[in-house]
Amino acid sequence: MVLQVLKKEHDMIKKKKGLYLGILFGIIFLVFANTTTFYKSPVGKISKVTTKKGNEAKYDKNDLNAEAKYEQKLKIKIKNGSYKNKTITLNNSYSYSRVNSIRYKKGDQVFLNIAKDQGLKQVKVVSLRRDYYGLGLVLILIYLLLMIGKKRGVLSLISLFINTLIFVLCLPLFSDSQWAMEITCILMVVFTLVTLFIANGFHLHSLAAVLSTFISAAVTVFIFLIARKFGGDIDYSTLDYLTGDLDYELLFLASVAIAGLGAIMDVSISIAAVMNELITKNSNISVKKLFLSGKEVGHDIMGTMTNVLLFTYVCGIIPLTLIKMKNEIRLLSIIRLQIPFEISRFLIGGIGIILSIPISIGVSILLLKVIGRRKR
Repeated sequence: MVLQVLKKEHDMIKKKKGLYLGILFGIIFLVFANTTTFYKSPVGKISKVTTKKGNEAKYDKNDLNAEAKYEQKLKIKIKNGSYKNKTITLNNSYSYSRVNSIRYKKGDQVFLNIAKDQGLKQVKVVSLRRDYYGLGLVLILIYLLLMIGKKRGVLSLISLFINTLIFVLCLPLFSDSQWAMEITCILMVVFTLVTLFIANGFHLHSLAAVLSTFISAAVTVFIFLIARKFGGDIDYSTLDYLTGDLDYELLFLASVAIAGLGAIMDVSISIAAVMNELITKNSNISVKKLFLSGKEVGHDIMGTMTNVLLFTYVCGIIPLTLIKMKNEIRLLSIIRLQIPFEISRFLIGGIGIILSIPISIGVSILLLKVIGRRKR
């Protein structure tokens, strides 16, 4: 009876903590969304929008290069700066696709460019203020990690922050592309150590996952190097935003190496954790049963992880593919010239996922069963 009461009180405290944390995050979002004083650029809020079609008579739906144009009259109240609380009216035009234009609506916040010498006589809308939407998504992610993951969620946040910081600091180093592979190898080692040891703790099965990730990634890159050597040179001329002072072959190899790292780590830690649990429950379990159990786990996660990798790459090329098709570039040409890069990343990543299953099983059995038993 006492235990039930204590459990109910504990559950009530957890619910209250979740509620208070949700309220705190909500207040942070609302304060940030409605605060503009810390911006150097003027920020305005749209209070009224009037929209009309601009070229309805000229628009031809059968013309693939044509699209409907729209005109907007925006009533904007300035929220900061020397012109705070002043109201202005501006015109805006946008196309149906909104590739190079923005459709504004009531309540949107926008950054403004106010001419110093002419003041409010010459004002332009620079862009839409979107940073508070990003903050909202970040707060939701943090809230879910803390509420669902508890202690592991906190550790996952710490590892995510460290990895992001490292990546941002090291990204400029890739401008000197001759060191791309060296930097990539260092980053892969650091990302793996930070992610697996911080998020999962300094345990033997974490070490097994780390070693499995290293071996799987190395074998995967080696397979890619062999395929590249015998498969001929890759034509990088169809990539967007090319400049002449970068080694695109090394950069592409670096992107392939990093692309599947997360999936390989996921498979490695999943199998290592299962192996560790089986050995903990039954220290006399045979190597054969461990192998078969790991094999079954690998079968279950192999299909889902491979599809996750596929969807990740596919969603990235859909907008660009549609835009190119709109500019009368044939789908077969896009597939032949650009999509091979994404296919290569997917195939190498998929190979890494599949290879990591037997490698993780072997390393986990060696460390957890053989070496771990000797220590015990």
